[in-house]
Amino acid sequence: MPFYPILMPYKENCKAEGEIMTKFKIARLYFSGGKKQRDISRHINCHYNTVNQIIRLCKEKIKDNPRIADYLNTNKQINLELLNNTFEFLKNNSRKPKKHNRCLDSKNEKIILEKHEKTNGGAKRIFKHLKRAGYDTDVFTIGKIKGVFKRRELKTKRIRTYNGERRQLYNYDEIAAFEFMQYDTKEILDKHALPKEIYEKFKNNEQLPIYQWTLVDAKTKTRFLAWSYARNSLLGFEFLKLVVFWLRSHGISTKINVQFDGGSEFCSMSKIKTKKWNEQFRQYNAHVYDHGGCKWKQNLVERTHRTDDEEFYCPVGEKINTKSIFIIEGQKWIIYYNNRSNDGIGMNGLSPIEKLKTLGIMNAESICRFPCIILDNFYQHLFTTFHIAYHKNILEQISQNVLTNYPLRSSLLRR
Repeated sequence: MPFYPILMPYKENCKAEGEIMTKFKIARLYFSGGKKQRDISRHINCHYNTVNQIIRLCKEKIKDNPRIADYLNTNKQINLELLNNTFEFLKNNSRKPKKHNRCLDSKNEKIILEKHEKTNGGAKRIFKHLKRAGYDTDVFTIGKIKGVFKRRELKTKRIRTYNGERRQLYNYDEIAAFEFMQYDTKEILDKHALPKEIYEKFKNNEQLPIYQWTLVDAKTKTRFLAWSYARNSLLGFEFLKLVVFWLRSHGISTKINVQFDGGSEFCSMSKIKTKKWNEQFRQYNAHVYDHGGCKWKQNLVERTHRTDDEEFYCPVGEKINTKSIFIIEGQKWIIYYNNRSNDGIGMNGLSPIEKLKTLGIMNAESICRFPCIILDNFYQHLFTTFHIAYHKNILEQISQNVLTNYPLRSSLLRR
């Protein structure tokens, strides 16, 4: 019986030694062993066409690379790495379908992979991001995106504490609506968040505000927004007072505790200034305090800034060219956000309005329709009074300095 280096059936030998090694031995049986193709196919229990295809491929490659013939016409051993590199053409092409109607093609799948690496978002978040960016949602369906996540085994990275615990800022089951609120400002001119054309529009158009003021309720995630051209503590104080008045006028009697960061538009983490603010707000049953340098304690309001960029400024910014259009779109955004489903802690997919109604607040829609205002225009009379008092104070200081250093008559200063 003639000697065959392949002792197992073809398919089993491919699993044991590998596809390239098995086909290489078959080619050697033909070129150096002088075996006929039908005898080889019978012995290794495979189809005649399989052996014929291997022989044909080797003959085609010998024309381009004569060294292949040297490897096939000898019984000497060959280095495994050299074998895999030289006879790689013997490996079958992948039978994986190139495309499927229920799957994304390789080009679109690459977009999903890039978005996931850049944003660390899940399938739903990437779907919303692509929809806002103008991609065809008939192509990038949520099902196809989830399929990419499953095939590629994509997962969002989670940040844990040192000991692995996750602690909530508030006891959401016990606190009341508007009992704890977070307060922050956002600079609209953010190169990391806005496209170039929208960034340039807000930067160069004097009618459009460049700062956003945000107050968010911890319990219901209800938000109150305002905008301005400047950022200072006078606006910070007045906007907070306006929101407190708004809630009190709608029958909210709970003590309101407002947390903010150490920005100059608030109290700059000054205990003296915080005390003065609290003296003013005490009569309205409200209290303010800073986060003590722990930026993560502002997580609720900080997270909403990203939503503003992705769902308001980026998709709507193209059609905002004047102040009046901005106010209209801003009012729509306030109403939309408070009617938007929320997956935050304790929300269970409810919108802020729905959450308020479950708490027995029947005028929830009225509360959530907070008016869109530009603070500089709204409090223009305050700025006028502030500047008059400021310049009067400066004039008095100059007069005192002149009287101290120069022997001039005070009547000259009154002219």
